[in-house]
Amino acid sequence: MEPTEAPTRPRSVLRVVLGSPRPVWILVIGVFLNRSGSYFSTFLALFLGQIGFSLRELPLVLLVVGAAIPLGSMLGGWIADRYSRRSSLVGTTLLAAVGLAVIGLAPTRELALVGVFMASLFAQSYLPAASSLLLDHTKQIDRVPTFAFFRLALNLGAAVGPVVAIAIVPYGLNLLFLISSGCYLVFALVMIVGLPAEHRQQADTGVTAPAAAATLSRPSTVRLVVLLASVLGITMVYVQYASSVSLAVAQSHDAAFYAAMLTLNAMLVIAIELPLSSWTRRLPTWVPLLLGTTLMAVGIPLSGAFPVAWLTVAGVLVWTVGEILFSPVVATAVADLSAADRVGRYQGYLVTVQAVAFALGPAVGTFVYSLAPGLLWAGCLIVGALCAVGFIATRLDLASPHVA
Repeated sequence: MEPTEAPTRPRSVLRVVLGSPRPVWILVIGVFLNRSGSYFSTFLALFLGQIGFSLRELPLVLLVVGAAIPLGSMLGGWIADRYSRRSSLVGTTLLAAVGLAVIGLAPTRELALVGVFMASLFAQSYLPAASSLLLDHTKQIDRVPTFAFFRLALNLGAAVGPVVAIAIVPYGLNLLFLISSGCYLVFALVMIVGLPAEHRQQADTGVTAPAAAATLSRPSTVRLVVLLASVLGITMVYVQYASSVSLAVAQSHDAAFYAAMLTLNAMLVIAIELPLSSWTRRLPTWVPLLLGTTLMAVGIPLSGAFPVAWLTVAGVLVWTVGEILFSPVVATAVADLSAADRVGRYQGYLVTVQAVAFALGPAVGTFVYSLAPGLLWAGCLIVGALCAVGFIATRLDLASPHVA
């Protein structure tokens, strides 16, 4: 009688990261370099004012920017599916580098606007292809740690960027955009040299080919719409940390206290998100989405509604843990509903929804806050509850089996 084979246990997070295939490492390194020099969104308004745009003209330009970013995400996802992940990553990044260089070198306002539109359209277009590439080269059980690893590179780059910017700003914002263009160019070169030229490869997901085809060939449009609507809602709640929460905290305490809270958030995300993914990857996908949504919906109002320092700190801790649970899982959730030939486009839908939320959330939140702060905090709780119901309704655990 042959001995029974012991059930396969998932690898540790450290082994997942160190054992990541070359395309994953190349992407992570490239994204860290890119994010370290991504100053477009942060310094655009200051630059436009510096070259002569009035306060009346700025909202129109920023509106165009806000519309171009989601369009670029959709385009990047379509290219990733129609051609290859590498084509999308390299092509959109090179075009973003050109747009940023035009901004830095433009002799006139009109030419600078051309660069602004190009950079708006392509600066984040690589994200759907990046998510798709991670999915292509990662087993299903390793997806959450892999996305946490990817987000670690993004967050570390975002932490390095402001430090570099402080040293560069005294020499002019033009130089800042030229350096950003150079970072995008380096990112593209890393992708050209490091990624295979062939069409995307399908990863071993641990599901047999017929089962995988059955799962991916009949995506539920209703479930996808509910999922994306829930992502839109909770992201609009989450981004209040950068708008209405900042107003409330600055009013109750001061700007330095708010900056300290943001630093606390960044440090916790960098330190905890990757190790915690060892636990979240064992759960059905909808569970960390539900937990993360609940914590963000509670933590955001808690951090802004009360003028007591320890309650503000508690609120920041709560929504930070919610972010840590939610963010590495959401791309996997969308992938579970994707047809095999539409992974890039569906990731593009996700990035687009998140971009729209980041554009609309602060405007809607500050408007409601100006009417009545309590109305905003209650609204965050209500929207969070609706989004939680939405994630429960999708029942994504059917596509993401529990691992004992």
